[in-house]
Amino acid sequence: MIIKCPECGHQVSDKAPVCPSCGVEIAGHIIRCSNCGELYLKEEPSCPNCHHTESHTKPSAMSGGEHPAAYNDGEKRHGSVIVMSVHEDDMTEKEDNEKTLQQTTVGHPEDNSDKILEAFDEPEMEEQAVDAEVVMDDNAAREVIANAAAEEDEDDGDEEDTPEKHNHMSLAVSLLIAVITGAVLLFLYNQGVGVSKANTEQDAYTQAIGSDEPTVLKNYLSENPKAPKAHRDSISKRLKTLATTEKNIQEANNDLTVAMASNSKATLQQFLAKYPDSKNRSEIEAKIDEIDWAQAVAKNDENAYLGYKAQHANGIHSKEADEKLKLFLVHTVTEGEKTRAVGAVRQLLQGINSKNTEKISGAVASSLNFLGAGGATVKDIRRYMTDKLYQADVKTINWHLGSPAEVTKDSNDAGAELHLKVPATLDIERQGGKSKRSYVISATIKDGRITRVNWNQI
Repeated sequence: MIIKCPECGHQVSDKAPVCPSCGVEIAGHIIRCSNCGELYLKEEPSCPNCHHTESHTKPSAMSGGEHPAAYNDGEKRHGSVIVMSVHEDDMTEKEDNEKTLQQTTVGHPEDNSDKILEAFDEPEMEEQAVDAEVVMDDNAAREVIANAAAEEDEDDGDEEDTPEKHNHMSLAVSLLIAVITGAVLLFLYNQGVGVSKANTEQDAYTQAIGSDEPTVLKNYLSENPKAPKAHRDSISKRLKTLATTEKNIQEANNDLTVAMASNSKATLQQFLAKYPDSKNRSEIEAKIDEIDWAQAVAKNDENAYLGYKAQHANGIHSKEADEKLKLFLVHTVTEGEKTRAVGAVRQLLQGINSKNTEKISGAVASSLNFLGAGGATVKDIRRYMTDKLYQADVKTINWHLGSPAEVTKDSNDAGAELHLKVPATLDIERQGGKSKRSYVISATIKDGRITRVNWNQI
């Protein structure tokens, strides 16, 4: 049955080995005060409620879990008093108890029989159990009950100690298994967390080191304070590099703005020298091309356009420069052509000075216009020398070419005729003295030979 623990007051079964709340022993250690009915431990010297002492009573073991019941002090006592609990549903147990009590009262049948029968006929004190008082007046009854209680306590102790020991051992094993399992799980968790953190940091490092955004690099440093030193150093170095690069880009943009606004070729060239790999290089070069072309157009001469072509062979205005040069080169000859034209006229004059027919033949075409006469030959030139130049009183004549010589041509085609104008003087030594005359010689030369020649005195 359920009783209140005399130590802590919590409800507990009267067959429990100990109170689950305070741990005090219950089964075989509880008695009921015969004076006030209070339950208390048999180890107590007296009832803690009324201080009644049960010195003449020896506690007994109860099969039904009840404890010794109190008897009235006014009633006649013949021997020891013991309380037995009888369950209504267990009539066999009641009959056994009656037999036991009858056996213990053999010495006084008249005095105790009525008391015993009245005890079993008393009304129920609880819902499922009743208390009965049995008066026993001899030592034999006490010995029988004591022996029965001792045997019951021994049996209960053996039966209860083994489960308790098993329970303690099972609990210890369970706790040990739980501790080991927890340690293993904690280790695996920490390992997993460590690997996860390492993988997360590695991913963040890979993303940051490949980024050009300073914000990404700064976030990595702030979010991974315990990252490997090599990683943090690499990120810090890249952050500094990006900061320097950003500063250089800003400076380059400022210089570009100044250069483009200046419209100065020298300033633009200085920018390219300072930033040879600038992404605006083509834009700067185009700007310089426009400046050079504007200057060539402003001068509008052959040298200006040739200068533009020399600096911008594939420039924006290269084709326009070619067209302009064609116009200027129509009346312009090379130095070689100019030298050959002047050489042909000089050779003709030297042949006349020395009366050398071979030199004259090497300087003129087989048919030429000589002094306005077409179809002339070398013979016509020698006749002119004899009839006009070398008269009877003339000792020597000497032609001298002056400078500068003006040489032009009609086209840039190969073999085009060259037109020469050059000043010259004629010194004549006569028997009566010397004379000197000035002329302008005009000649047309083709393929290195004179096809037309004339001189006019000035």
